[in-house]
Amino acid sequence: MIEVICDLDGVLYRGDVAVPGAPEALRRLTETHARITYLTNNSTRTPAQVASKIEVVTGVSTDPSQVITSSQAAASLLTLEDQPTMVVGEKGVVDALARVGIEITEDPEKAGSVVVGLDRNVTYDNIARASAAVRSGARFLATNTDPTLPTATGFLPGAGSLVAAIATAAGRVPEVAGKPHQAMRDLVKSRGIDEAWVIGDRMDTDVAMATAEPEWSSILVLTGATTSDDDVSAADHVVPDFESAVDLVLSRASRQ
Repeated sequence: MIEVICDLDGVLYRGDVAVPGAPEALRRLTETHARITYLTNNSTRTPAQVASKIEVVTGVSTDPSQVITSSQAAASLLTLEDQPTMVVGEKGVVDALARVGIEITEDPEKAGSVVVGLDRNVTYDNIARASAAVRSGARFLATNTDPTLPTATGFLPGAGSLVAAIATAAGRVPEVAGKPHQAMRDLVKSRGIDEAWVIGDRMDTDVAMATAEPEWSSILVLTGATTSDDDVSAADHVVPDFESAVDLVLSRASRQ
């Protein structure tokens, strides 16, 4: 069976707009009965919301069980000793914590941990309270540190921008759960995925993650955060877009 670990933002779509050729290529890949695991550092949505977006934007039916988010990776790292947890983030983070029974607080004096993801409604007070909790000794977890988020009209600040603000104010460096870090890779491997293709648009997350696993091969697409002017030498393969990535995967599979 073909195993594909696929990033989303900058690969299949930018914002709510599909990358040209991606829907047709994804449909072609699913018709081969490849097992596709969608792996995203975007912490704002739940797996069900991510699956719904993939289906709406590409027209390809997607089950929430195919999706792994950086919010889930962060939740997997928390223990009973880390409760209650303060959240700077959106529904994806809150839902992931709730599903593993993590209690949430807004009181920096009570917080045993702080989890930070992308929050498009963040306020100065949110940052102040989170940094106060971290300064007081709360465990500091970032869902991811991606500096930007690709959209149809350009790049917006990513979760890394908020993490940096809190880290600067608190004088602490966070543990990072999302790609390319161990927590995210462990969630993938827990699904029995060994040899796989990793398709993504970032050298520091997607390609770095594949490099850390000997049986994973990276395919970098140039429709998101990385351009041909960047140093892409660490990628196993570099292609223009997702359509070309699927061509490569299917071509290699036909030779086996």
